[in-house]
Amino acid sequence: MSQTAPGVEYEFIFPDGRKKTFPIYLNPNTLELITPSREPLPAWAKLDCCQCPNCPLDIKIHPFCPVAKNLLPLIEVFSCDLSYREVKVTVRTEPRDYQKTVPLQTALRSLFGIYMATSGCPVLDKLRPLAFTHLPFATAKETVYRAISMYVMAQFFIQRRGGKPDLELKGLERIYKEIEIVNQAFHKRLSTTRIQDATLNAVCSLNCYAQFTEMALSSDQIKEIEALFAAYF
Repeated sequence: MSQTAPGVEYEFIFPDGRKKTFPIYLNPNTLELITPSREPLPAWAKLDCCQCPNCPLDIKIHPFCPVAKNLLPLIEVFSCDLSYREVKVTVRTEPRDYQKTVPLQTALRSLFGIYMATSGCPVLDKLRPLAFTHLPFATAKETVYRAISMYVMAQFFIQRRGGKPDLELKGLERIYKEIEIVNQAFHKRLSTTRIQDATLNAVCSLNCYAQFTEMALSSDQIKEIEALFAAYF
């Protein structure tokens, strides 16, 4: 990923011919979202507006929620759209392109997901490595597989640095519990604005995926994944 070219680009084409393109620029070393500064920002983007109960940020240093600040342009674009409206979405990445016609809330779930994981939220930052191999329209099972793979790789790096790896994935369960709190609070934040349900349902859908991932870690879902690795046993 270069600093001058977007790491990912989303293009939405609506049945009425309306087209919207969103280039996503990511720092090639940290995968942090690069966005232009903007002022003034609305009151709902302030950090203390429906602030997440588990938010560790200091309002004196961060007067605005980093996720709200970065999602603002998207929310403005889709504020009048309904979640069930079908859109043709093309997602362009350096190695390949993806294309699918889906309900708008499904497309926004994918787009919001990469924004939220790379915006600088200390809780959601734990998902930032997933942006390295961004997978649009991922299923719930694919999300579980990718989340576990990311976390195990993190434990490998922790061990290399002399730390103790968490191979029981207890930390991953805690991470997803914290993410659920953020998603619920962010949905409450958006509910203070005058927008249609597409963006609200996209955040709800993200939270459902987080809940599914957390539950899968202690259910038969993990056994299904284990069966795929029979050649290693």
